[in-house]
Amino acid sequence: MHVFKFFLSGLFILFGGTLHAQDVIPLTDKGGLHAAYVVPTDVRDRVDVQLIVLSGAHDDPEPSGTAHLTEHLAAFSADATVLRQPRERDIHATIHNVATVYTNSGTPDEVDKLMRLSRAVLDSPKLPDGFAESEIDILHRETLLRERQSSYRWLQRKALQNLYGSLRGRANNTIDDLPKLNLEAAYQFHKEHYVPSNVSLIISGNIAPDDAAELVAKYFKDTVHTAPPPDKPWLAQRPDPALRYVERIQSDRLMHDTVQLVKFVEFEGRTTSVDMQGAFFIATTILQNRLSKALYYDTNQFLKMEIDIYFSKAADLELSIIAELMPGVSLEDAHDTLNTTLAGLLKTPISPQEIKRARHQQIEGAQNVARRASGFLYFLLNVAADGFPPVSPSIFTHTLNATSDQDVIEFMTSIVSPAATSVILAEKAD
Repeated sequence: MHVFKFFLSGLFILFGGTLHAQDVIPLTDKGGLHAAYVVPTDVRDRVDVQLIVLSGAHDDPEPSGTAHLTEHLAAFSADATVLRQPRERDIHATIHNVATVYTNSGTPDEVDKLMRLSRAVLDSPKLPDGFAESEIDILHRETLLRERQSSYRWLQRKALQNLYGSLRGRANNTIDDLPKLNLEAAYQFHKEHYVPSNVSLIISGNIAPDDAAELVAKYFKDTVHTAPPPDKPWLAQRPDPALRYVERIQSDRLMHDTVQLVKFVEFEGRTTSVDMQGAFFIATTILQNRLSKALYYDTNQFLKMEIDIYFSKAADLELSIIAELMPGVSLEDAHDTLNTTLAGLLKTPISPQEIKRARHQQIEGAQNVARRASGFLYFLLNVAADGFPPVSPSIFTHTLNATSDQDVIEFMTSIVSPAATSVILAEKAD
């Protein structure tokens, strides 16, 4: 999943301290599951079970939003089966671009129930009459609320559609497709994607590895390994490297004139990102530090800026920059500044000291994440959502320290090299 976001209107606050080691132990008696792991830690008196379906919004058929609707139906169906009430609690699932995650948490003596709730997600959804139909209306409201809360989602979506020449996969059509959502597509998505061979399981927290292994064998031994879903077509979406798409629009949905830039980067000779994680996190830290200095602090052109970096399992990268302009700055001048800055980010070579600072910044971040239950779970989920073994904060620290300076420089060189780009020059309409 490898998502790295940086908002230039604020700063991360990182706290030092000793990092508690967390082993990631693969479990072998896992039925037909793609993988199962236990990450024991006694930092908190709780156990978390994350069931990860290795398909998400990028895997949507038509209409977009089908994976999201399936997430709702599967979560509430599991609650109806185990808790006897589909709305016994708030929804415990999240949809991501590449995965759908069901998290059940409780005290160590509740772990049996947590496992039953997780296992029930894989069964065909069964809900009371009318419940599933009403969930479509709820999904409408939830999606539109997210659109209002993140005012530039539509602009990034438009740039991605131009980049990939598609309304599917990496470039969805979520809002326009809302009226087309239907239960038949959701049930079919569950049938095709919620197969054991497309599912990973992570049990973490205050639990002995042997106990976790026994529970996985107990609840998933009846699952059968079958063929996973067909190859994911979105992984093959690759724009022409020579593409330099620019579209100018006017909109009354904007607070200020805005430039949205998306760049697609391929890493020559690489087919997987599994061994590039240290270089990714260190290099992108340097990237955001240099971009923030060049675009936010050394110029007076930009009022606000967000940088979003996504690194896929197939070792390609999307860099998204969205920038609100200061009054009086033209869209063309701002676009030129973005292009010139990106192309010249390595005019000053990356120094060993700069890499050392970025490495330390990421290690400090891992230490901070390990202290928060939600942060720790997301940390484990990150690369596991791509079907890779989860990485604990302590393993991540080891990975960072094992990453060479040359690996970081080569990664950064690929990011700034000429590549396919899609730009929206968006003028605020009166």
